[in-house]
Amino acid sequence: MVAILGGIIMALHSAADGTVGNGAYSLRVSVTPEGVTTTLKDLSASAVLADAPYVYRASRPVPNGTMRYDRVEDAQVTGSGQSLTITGHLAGLELEHTFTVPADKPYMEERIALKNASSEAITLSDFEAGFMRIVSDPNAQILQELQKDRLVEIPFRHRSTDALDRAHEYSLADFLKFNGVERRADVPWMQVEFPSRRHAAEGWAWTHGDHTLGVFKFNQDDIEWSAVSPLPAGKTMALQFGGAAIVDGRPSSLRSIAPGQIVALGVTRYQTVKGDYTRAYYAFRAFLDERQCRFPKDYDPPVHWNELYDNPEWTLSTPGKPEGPRMTRPKAYTKALIELEAAKARDYSCESLYLDPGWDTDFGTFLWGEQWLGPRKAFVDDIRAKYGLGVSLHCPLATWMSMDGRGVSSWPKESLRMGEDGKIIEGSVCLGAKQYLDEAAKRLLDSCSDGVTFLMFDGNWWNGGCWNPNHGHPVPYTREDHARANVELARRVHEKFPKVLIEMHDMVTGGSAVRYTPVYYKYGLPGSYDENWGLELMWDSMKDIQEGRASALYYYNLGCNVPMYLHVDLRDDNEHCLTLWWFASTCRHLGIGGTHENPQIADAQKRAMQRYHALERYYKRGEFFGMQDVGSAEPAKKEEIHLHVLQDEGAFVVNLFNLSDKPRRISGGVPVADLGLDPNQWYVTPKGCGFNANSGWFHVDRQLGPWGTYTAEVRPLGK
Repeated sequence: MVAILGGIIMALHSAADGTVGNGAYSLRVSVTPEGVTTTLKDLSASAVLADAPYVYRASRPVPNGTMRYDRVEDAQVTGSGQSLTITGHLAGLELEHTFTVPADKPYMEERIALKNASSEAITLSDFEAGFMRIVSDPNAQILQELQKDRLVEIPFRHRSTDALDRAHEYSLADFLKFNGVERRADVPWMQVEFPSRRHAAEGWAWTHGDHTLGVFKFNQDDIEWSAVSPLPAGKTMALQFGGAAIVDGRPSSLRSIAPGQIVALGVTRYQTVKGDYTRAYYAFRAFLDERQCRFPKDYDPPVHWNELYDNPEWTLSTPGKPEGPRMTRPKAYTKALIELEAAKARDYSCESLYLDPGWDTDFGTFLWGEQWLGPRKAFVDDIRAKYGLGVSLHCPLATWMSMDGRGVSSWPKESLRMGEDGKIIEGSVCLGAKQYLDEAAKRLLDSCSDGVTFLMFDGNWWNGGCWNPNHGHPVPYTREDHARANVELARRVHEKFPKVLIEMHDMVTGGSAVRYTPVYYKYGLPGSYDENWGLELMWDSMKDIQEGRASALYYYNLGCNVPMYLHVDLRDDNEHCLTLWWFASTCRHLGIGGTHENPQIADAQKRAMQRYHALERYYKRGEFFGMQDVGSAEPAKKEEIHLHVLQDEGAFVVNLFNLSDKPRRISGGVPVADLGLDPNQWYVTPKGCGFNANSGWFHVDRQLGPWGTYTAEVRPLGK
């Protein structure tokens, strides 16, 4: 028997069963008349994770319905070193399914590959594979030893689109009682939740006793999620997890597999940690770090001042509403007016002037509005010389520009989209067209040549595809092709200007509060983008905090080190600078704007920005941690305490927030060793903070007013 994947052909020993293990897991795989049976033991938690036949299911469309396949034919188990591989046939495809347990690492990884060895394409309408754990008795009652188990989505226990009291945290009983959710994004900037048996996320934290199992998925070639599903198992119910599954038609590579094609799905990692779901979040973050999905060591983005909030241009020009006033830019976006914003940026200690819609000749043209701003290079040089600021640009890509309609005529006619019927869709430019990408790259490079240092790729959502054979993209043009086109535009800019920062909105849902693609998707690839978008929490920033939407950023930071960029409106901030400090603490790249009508609050914000700059290295490059409840009478919400740790300095910043309209004590604690710091070191602790040298714990306990904040730096004694 030989391996399907890789350039090295290895002879493997075949058998009906096999066992492999390390210090973390023991896996036994057996081929029986019932199928491929797996027994997976978690050695650190002394728990059985799987104890039933492994699920293999695939469906293929046939003229009168669907043919379903529920088992692997000709299954065999082979072993090589620290790996076990299952081979066989499923739905006419060759299966290669490998589990690897590194001898020196506390995890297990799983990979699935399917090969079409036939002479015709094979279409799968559904596919799933996964471990099974029996979780109920025949009366559908959760087994006694599992009744306190809980599962949490990673990295969004709470999403920016959720109501205040909604959390993606479930008991096993919840899984058996309630439908899962399949999130679909078929309408521009929208996501619709459909009932489904499957629950899907980038990863899962399954807490059992004082340990938590993390089940993480990673795939840079195709959009893929980690799925957890309830499943009947005879008279009992089981939980299916790990493996792979089609969710919302993704991964799309499974939908049609060409003759001779091999589809290698993403890796699934299993890792058990001591503690609650927060520890699994940290493990997922480290998993992404290993795959270069982490800010670079020298990451130092400039603080932006966004002129939009004080500038009437956005309201007057009404993008997306062709019937509204047109071409206000020569009057509402003059150099003199923008220089007033530059002066504000300087007063608020900002480092770059962010130009939102208004800087180019029309919406989405990327052509500099010289008529009202003067020559581009002279403008950039002037802003630098007079105000000490760089210049950053908002760049609405083809999809949004097409919806608005105003800038389409500036692009090559050959870049227009074509429908499935072969007809050109007038007024709609294809982002993946080589004609658009060539011209867009040229225009953006011209701006960078004149000194622009930041580009926001906005309005880049999926718009339904394109069938134009002259565009140089696959036909049909899929969401994954669309994502690759977005990255290609970033790559072309970075090829010439590697230090220009590029923020990328979600490549399926674009400028919305919805995050559809995995948070790491396409980050870290050669020439790719630098930052994710902050979930559109820019319009009602204070309400987003008060109504819980902004807590999504807290969970994001626990589970992901891909930098988040956001600019926020300071006009609704309070005397404690809650808006400013919350987003400074949860967005590694901070943007602000808007002048508060209360001069005392505006002055407080300016002082807060000076304090921010004194601590900015923590916020930009520190490791983000939460705290644990320490048994206080009124425990803090998890989201109310943030830690930003610089392990090389042995120091950290703590941010406290009172997320309520009543005065409260905010308290919590954390073992210093959990932060990667020396528990035997003595620390200088400001008021409200304390270090217990005997226990090695750091504690905070401080009274805060309604919607109050507190910021403190903790450094080693004598340093």
